Amino acid sequence: MTHHAKLVDDSGWAEVMFANNYALFIGYLSMAVKGLGFLVLTWTTVVLLGSFGSALQKRDFWCLIFITLVQTAGIFDVFLAEKLSYIGNSFWGIGAVGHMVRSNTLQHQCHGLENVLTSVQLVVFWILLCPLAAVYMFGLLISAGISVWCLRKHDYGSDADGVVNLKPALEILYSLALLQAVIFCYKAIFACAKGSVVNALIEHRGFSDRTRVPISDYVLKMTIGCEKDPSFATGRNLITYAVDLMGSKSPNDYLSGVRTLDAFAKRLETVIKNWEEKSTICSPKELKRFMQEHILMKHLIMSAPSTGVLQKLLQTLGRISVYDRETREGAARIVANIALDIRLEEFPRAIFYISSLIDTFEIYHLLQPYQRNWVVETFEQNWYRLALYLASSDSDKQENSDEDQRQDSDIDLLNSYKELVGQGLRILRKLAKNDVNCRVMLDTPCLLRKIMAPVTTDLLHNIDHGAWYSIVEGSLKVMCQLTLATGQTGKKLRSEISSSKEAISIMEMILECDKCDENVQKQVIWILSNLYQDTSLILAAASREKFIGMLLDTIATDDNKDKERKWEVAAKALLALSSQMETSAMIILKANDNVLANLTTMIVKKSRYRLVAANILKYLCIHYTNDVESRIRLKEAITDAVPKVLGEIFCWASEETHTGTAVDQFRSRKQETDVENQCGDSQYNVQIKTWLISLMPLTLEMVNIAFQGSSRSL
Repeated sequence: MTHHAKLVDDSGWAEVMFANNYALFIGYLSMAVKGLGFLVLTWTTVVLLGSFGSALQKRDFWCLIFITLVQTAGIFDVFLAEKLSYIGNSFWGIGAVGHMVRSNTLQHQCHGLENVLTSVQLVVFWILLCPLAAVYMFGLLISAGISVWCLRKHDYGSDADGVVNLKPALEILYSLALLQAVIFCYKAIFACAKGSVVNALIEHRGFSDRTRVPISDYVLKMTIGCEKDPSFATGRNLITYAVDLMGSKSPNDYLSGVRTLDAFAKRLETVIKNWEEKSTICSPKELKRFMQEHILMKHLIMSAPSTGVLQKLLQTLGRISVYDRETREGAARIVANIALDIRLEEFPRAIFYISSLIDTFEIYHLLQPYQRNWVVETFEQNWYRLALYLASSDSDKQENSDEDQRQDSDIDLLNSYKELVGQGLRILRKLAKNDVNCRVMLDTPCLLRKIMAPVTTDLLHNIDHGAWYSIVEGSLKVMCQLTLATGQTGKKLRSEISSSKEAISIMEMILECDKCDENVQKQVIWILSNLYQDTSLILAAASREKFIGMLLDTIATDDNKDKERKWEVAAKALLALSSQMETSAMIILKANDNVLANLTTMIVKKSRYRLVAANILKYLCIHYTNDVESRIRLKEAITDAVPKVLGEIFCWASEETHTGTAVDQFRSRKQETDVENQCGDSQYNVQIKTWLISLMPLTLEMVNIAFQGSSRSL
C-alpha cells in the first residue's frame, strides 16, 4: 500500500492518540444516530404513513407523527451540549425582549398593555416554547419511550382488516427508534468523558491549566468535524489547530492559538534549560518528537498566506498593542523558537517591535499594552500624564489590598519583566546570526545601547549576581554574536561595542570577579577576544595586555575542574589571538616566565587540551621577533616537549604493530563481561592516541620553525 509523504509523523502524539481517536469514535456514533434517524424518517413516511395510513389505529398514527416530528427536529444535530447552549441562549433572548417591551410600556405609562403583553409572553413561553424545547432536547428519548410502550402493548390491529405486513412494519419502526435512542445514550455517556480526555492530554503533554480551554475546544472541534467526515482528523494536531486559530480574524481565536503554541515553546524551553544547567536530557524518542513539533510549527508559521501569522506575532511584541502582558510574553517565546528564519528586511517594523521587549522596567510596569495603545491613540501628546494617572489609580487599589498579596504581585510583575527581556535578547541573538539582520540592527537607533544596558549598568555587582544573571548573560550572548558579524557591518558593530568604555571595564570586572558565573565569564572572553582580533579597531594596548594576562592566569589553573569550560574558552581565545596578531604573540611571550612552561606541561602531560596548547606554541614560534630572550625560551620549550611527544608517538606505533589497533582492542574488550571497568580506560587510550596522531605533524612543524629561527639568528 502506498503511503503519502508527510512532513512529520504525528501518529504518536498525545492529541492524535487521545483526542483524535476519541473524536473519531464519537463521530461514528453520531453518524450512526443520524443514519438511523434517516431510516426511521423514511420508514415512517414512505412505508407506514404512505402505504398503511388508512389502516393505522389512532394511537399508532399519532405515535408515528410524533416520531416523525422528532426526527425532523433532531436529525441535523445530535450534540446534546450544543443543544443546551442554543436553548439557553434562546431563553436569555426571550427574557431580554420581555424586559425591553416592559421598559418601553412603562415609559409611556401603559400599565394595562404591559399586563397583557406579559400574560401573552408567559402563555407562549410555557405552552408553546417549553414543549418545543423539550421535544428538541429529549425527543429521541421520548420516541424511545413511546417505542417501548408500543412494543409492550403489541396491539397494532387485526388481520381481519385486510392489511398484510402492518404488524412487522410497525415492529421494525419501533425497534429502529429504540436502537437509535440506545446508541444516542451510549454516545452521551462517552461524551461525558471529554473532560477526562482533556486532562489526560494536558498531563501527557506536561502543559499548564492555561491550555485547558484551547484543548477542550480542540477536542470539540475534532468531534464535530468527524461527525460530518471521519477523515476530518487526519493530519490535524494541536499545532495545526493553533496556527489556524492565529490566522483567524477573531481576537479570541488568536489568543487561544498563542496560548497553545506557547505551551509547546515552554515545554521545549524546559528541556533546553535542563540540558544547559543540569546536563540532563530526555529520551531520543522525546527529542525526535520535539524536533518534529518545532519543524511543523516553523513551517506553518513561515508559510502562512503572506506570512500573516508571523506579522501578527511580531505586532503582538510591541509595547503598544491590543493584547496584555501575558499574551505578549507568549508571542515572544514563540518568535524566539523560529527567529533564525526571520529576515528583518521582509518586515520593516519588526525590529522596533522586538526591541520594545528589552525596554526598561518603568515602561513595562506602567500600563498594560492594550491600555497604553488606547491612551496613546486617544490623548496623543498628553498620553504619558494620563498613563501616570491610571497607574497611580491601580496603585491605590493595591494599597487597599493585603500587603502580602501586593508584594507577590510586584514580584510576579518583575519576574514577568525578566522573562520578557530574556526572550527579547534570545530573539535578537538568533537574528544576529544573519549578516543582513545585523545591518538592520546596526541601523536601528538606540538598539545597541539597549542591548548592552544590562552590562553597562553593572546589574551583577550593583544589585545581585543571582537575580539578574540570566539577563546579563543574554545581553552578553547578543553582543558576542554581533562581534562575529562579517564585512563592514561587523567592523561597525565591533567599533560601536569597543567604544563603550563602561562595557569594556565592566566586562573586565566580570572576568576578575570570583562570584560571577562561569558562563558569563565565557561570553566575556569571546567578546573581548573578537574585539582584540579586529586590527581595524584602535584599542588601548594596556587593555589588550590586561586581557591576555587574565587569559594566561586562567589557563595556569589546569587543576580547577570547576572552571574547566572557562579554561577551554580561554585557551581557544589565546590560540585565536596568537594566530592572527604578532603583537598578541609577543604579549603572551613577555607576560610572565611560566607561560611556556605551562604550555609545555599541557603538551607533555596527557591533557585533553594538548592540541590547543601545541597550536599556541606553534604560532608563538611563527610570530616571535628577533628578541633573543624570547627565542631562547621558545627553543628550550620545544627542546623539552618535542622529544617526549615523538617518543610517545613512536612507542605507540611499535605497540600497534604487535597488538593491533586500539580501536579493535577496545571493541573486543567491550564484548567481555568480566572486564567492564576497563572499557572507560580503553576509550580514553583511543582518544590519547588519536591526539598523538594529530600532534605528530604539528610537532614536526614546530621543530622546523625552531631550526629556521636558529639558522636566521646565525
